[in-house]
Amino acid sequence: MNSAPFKMSLRNLSRNKRRNVATGFAIALGFSSALVLGGFMHQAENRMRAFTIYGSRTGHIAIYKKDGLVSYEGNPKKYSLNPLDLAALERITAGMSQIQMQGPEMVGQGLVSNGCQSTPFFATAIDPQLDWKVQQHPYNLEWNGELVNLARGRELWEYPDDATVMAISSPIASFLHKDKPGDPPEPSAKVAAIDCQAADATDKLAADLTVQLAANAWNGRLSGIDADVVANMRTSNPLYEGGFVRLPFKHLQRLYETKNATSYSIWLKDNDHVPETVALIEAKTKAAGLNLDVYAWDDKRLSPYFNGTMQFCNMLAWFTAAILASIVILSVFNSATMTVIERGSEIGMMRSLGFTRRRVRVLFVIEMTMIAAISMAAGGLIGVVSFFFVNRAGIALRLPGMVEGMTLRLAVNPQIVLLSATLIFVLAIFASLLAVWAVAKNGIAALVSGSHR
Repeated sequence: MNSAPFKMSLRNLSRNKRRNVATGFAIALGFSSALVLGGFMHQAENRMRAFTIYGSRTGHIAIYKKDGLVSYEGNPKKYSLNPLDLAALERITAGMSQIQMQGPEMVGQGLVSNGCQSTPFFATAIDPQLDWKVQQHPYNLEWNGELVNLARGRELWEYPDDATVMAISSPIASFLHKDKPGDPPEPSAKVAAIDCQAADATDKLAADLTVQLAANAWNGRLSGIDADVVANMRTSNPLYEGGFVRLPFKHLQRLYETKNATSYSIWLKDNDHVPETVALIEAKTKAAGLNLDVYAWDDKRLSPYFNGTMQFCNMLAWFTAAILASIVILSVFNSATMTVIERGSEIGMMRSLGFTRRRVRVLFVIEMTMIAAISMAAGGLIGVVSFFFVNRAGIALRLPGMVEGMTLRLAVNPQIVLLSATLIFVLAIFASLLAVWAVAKNGIAALVSGSHR
């Protein structure tokens, strides 16, 4: 391979040092900014995915009664999964090796009272042992570990199955004076009836962990159960933060006097298998005569928060990327144009000595390739340092639709790094080619005489 063009290009870099440094700085800044932007997007997508699939207990696949996703609240008895549906789903999914966890879930509404005050609640329920597996999943702990922890108290899976325990969101806990949760007392240690007008009523309410849940049972009657508050939690969802409660699945069933479930959630071993598994379950449920809707976790109808947040983040990323690309193109083009114009006479001499336009362009491309390679190495170093300091700073991150802040932690994604490097490199070479093409197309006489300027 002829090394003369590389030697010539390397010598030419020593000319116009300040201009080359300015050009390299623009490329390095563009590359490092692209890395930081990619790191933010990688973190945001993984955090929202973990929050949706595991934190919100949606699962990779959610199965509802036909039209149950939108009609359940109006008629829960009609649009819920009955025991026959649940048994059929267990049979259908039993032989699917890609499934890691599965189980029914239930949601509902009602009133919760401490005996003196009442407030509406929105409840979700899942089997506590299944919930433990979901919340302790490595992917969830890696990306949303700080959202798994309760504000106070212990998790529901730490108590026996027959214990009627519940976790409530912090705002409702403060309102009901249940912001000091503890283990359920023995039946003999239950607090006696409290005089709500007494001076010590607040202290007695705080000492009593028991609350009353009331709701319209699905058979049309008024139903109620007692439950002990063992935890205060953060929902990370502004829609439910003011009145959210979580109970074991069978106890919420008992409140509504039913054996049905709102939905059936499935967690897979690999997120890549979601589309094919959804199609397979749909085919099997239809073959079994079940009238069900099967949703992937990222379906807009099932996960509006995930889709809305990612649309916002993607729009922000594309807008920022367009600005970075413009900076790189304009900086390189302006610098290359000035360099080519100044060296027009030199190009004319080279053309008169037999250099073709192509060889002239190759020389300038090699020069820009060297500048871009050095600059991107420097930009990569700047990006690594930026990652380190941003991750150490503990900056609070509040994604749209999430009330509880998370810590900003930029994450390196090799695909984003490769894509950013390729894009910045191509933009730099393209801008350089555009500049040299505009000048090198002139005739030899015009170049030598300088009339091309």
